[in-house]
Amino acid sequence: MTTPRRRCLLLLAGLVPLISARADDDAAHITVMLEEFAPYSFTDEQGQPTGYAVELAREMLARAHVTASFEFSSWPRVMLRARNEPNVLVPAIVRLTEREAMFHWLGQIGVRRGMLFRLKSRPEVQPKSLSEARAWRIGVLKDDVAERELSSLGLVLGETLDRASDYPALLRRFFAGRDDLLALSNQIAPAILRRHGYDPQLIEPVLKFSDSKPHMAVSLQTPEPLRQRLMKAWETMRRDGTVAAIAAKYPSIGLE
Repeated sequence: MTTPRRRCLLLLAGLVPLISARADDDAAHITVMLEEFAPYSFTDEQGQPTGYAVELAREMLARAHVTASFEFSSWPRVMLRARNEPNVLVPAIVRLTEREAMFHWLGQIGVRRGMLFRLKSRPEVQPKSLSEARAWRIGVLKDDVAERELSSLGLVLGETLDRASDYPALLRRFFAGRDDLLALSNQIAPAILRRHGYDPQLIEPVLKFSDSKPHMAVSLQTPEPLRQRLMKAWETMRRDGTVAAIAAKYPSIGLE
């Protein structure tokens, strides 16, 4: 075999793994895990995923040239999938200290204010501090950021905190009087109540317990090249004003 031919064959042999790796990278697929959590993510009248975080995710994935499937589930199931599977994107999750090492964080998508609400028909429920709130029963969603935050502030599950597995159960208990207070984000509480058939005018905030920052995150097992593509796409969206433009379509969303 002539020397030039050998060199050519060796060069081609070296390119095959690179081409294969690039093809695998280009064929990457992401599972976007969502909960019914308007205005961040919810199903529209045609049964399709929509909402602020869904729009952000679609734009980012399109820019990164990544295909995706969108799945709705309960929040505990979302967390389980995101913590145990590769290529899972959670487009709206509050960044907490205890979650820091659980995910790769792509970027902040908004701000959140945790509030305790009461029924307007129950003016006697009026805690002025978290210490006073211990005297009342507070409804929280299982594994939700509000449950985590209130637990970290010293309120105890099974005593002050009454855990519900989903929003319908949480709201039924609260409106039936089994829970005195309801822990929700101030920005999204009205949308959650309306979506489940309750009038937001029946409740009012009585005590703020946190300020936090929702982020977009991807599972730890997601390959580094794919994470970098997503991060690059997110940064271009942030710099060119796309994130702000999408947020402007949802008045209850604040970026600062």
